[in-house]
Amino acid sequence: MTEYGRILDVTARLGKEMLQCGANLERVNLMMTRVLHSYRLHNIAINTLSTNITISGTDPEGNPHIRQIRVEPPSIDLEKMKKLNALCFDAVEQSLPIDEVAARFKDIKALSASPWYITLIGFVIAMACLCRMFGGTWSEILVAEINTVFLFFASRFLGKLKLNRIIPSFAMMFVVTSIALFFTWIGFTPTFYNVIITCAFFLINGIGLVNSVRNILCGNEMNGIIEFIKVALEMVSIAAGLAAAFFLFGGWYSASLEESMYVATNDFLHNSELVVLSILASLGFGMVFGIRPKELVFAGLGGALVRIVYLALMTAFPEYRIVYASIAAFSAALYAEILANIRKRPATLFLYPSIVPLIPGDLFYYAALGLVWSKPDFFAQNALNCILQLVSISVGFVICSTVVFLFRKMKVHRVLLVFEHMIPAKKNDSGKPEDHPEGK
Repeated sequence: MTEYGRILDVTARLGKEMLQCGANLERVNLMMTRVLHSYRLHNIAINTLSTNITISGTDPEGNPHIRQIRVEPPSIDLEKMKKLNALCFDAVEQSLPIDEVAARFKDIKALSASPWYITLIGFVIAMACLCRMFGGTWSEILVAEINTVFLFFASRFLGKLKLNRIIPSFAMMFVVTSIALFFTWIGFTPTFYNVIITCAFFLINGIGLVNSVRNILCGNEMNGIIEFIKVALEMVSIAAGLAAAFFLFGGWYSASLEESMYVATNDFLHNSELVVLSILASLGFGMVFGIRPKELVFAGLGGALVRIVYLALMTAFPEYRIVYASIAAFSAALYAEILANIRKRPATLFLYPSIVPLIPGDLFYYAALGLVWSKPDFFAQNALNCILQLVSISVGFVICSTVVFLFRKMKVHRVLLVFEHMIPAKKNDSGKPEDHPEGK
């Protein structure tokens, strides 16, 4: 392999690993472009899909090079992504030899993820908070936690088999629905829907769902559409697992789907509880995403910020979901960008836990149930609300990214102007500055 072929190979593997750790697509493409430019490659073309990366470029002598690499399904590890981001920054800023980049990349890739018990504790905290957010009683929270432990170990086992997620999602939802129905049948829980919605949050790829719509709005339509369809099929399989268990074991249950839906109240005590639950849920998912303890506090603060903004605007403008969801998402993205600038970390490290209160997994789940149960009105209502929420979150992200980009551009421009004023202009023989119209 030539030197430039190796540069493309290492860059593609860096991009692949960052995608698998949870980085968003446009930032990975930007990172790979900067790395390749720093090694004097030009005419760079990058085509990134959820399953493969293809990059090409021309070396200084005009010889073309191309590299294609397969991308495995993502498993979010924000700590590893932070180290990969730092490596890419060093490669660009310090002009590291490509062999040194490859060696450091190998060391980062070999890093083990958080211990399984830490991840389990994170799931237990997050699922308990989510169940309570949906109005779950203490008995329902306990059953949700039993199902969470089962789902955790079942997912670890099935993940090693590298199966398509559709069939495993159906099977796991069938089991947890059967467990929830059993506890409702013996009178331990008043209903089983709160437990099931909580379990659906464990199985649904909420970050992938948000990123799919974001990719569509940011110009990566093909990748976004593919990801959205994939998540949609997984959610239909989850709803089908619930339906299969209900048809087999739930004939005695009389409450309808609409009657079992949770309707939130809007009072100070309830909203205060939601803020506290959002802090704990974001902390829990921060642990799941591999964030180290010194950064976890910022994950919780982000969840609280988003929930407070969301509740305040929802109270003021209850009929404009797209407005208050967009502003809440904007606040999460701005919070992440500010922290990233202060702490010299990738913004994604603070963004993903912060948006947990905004992810409309319950709406997507209700829409899938309406589809499986052949209830077109129920499906249409929840599908529309879910799409509005997803678009709102993505719009908030895009607006924040644009504002931050313009701010940085203006900041750089101001620095350049100051620098120009500090250095006196070179004068010609007549004593006029060379760039002065009369001095030329």
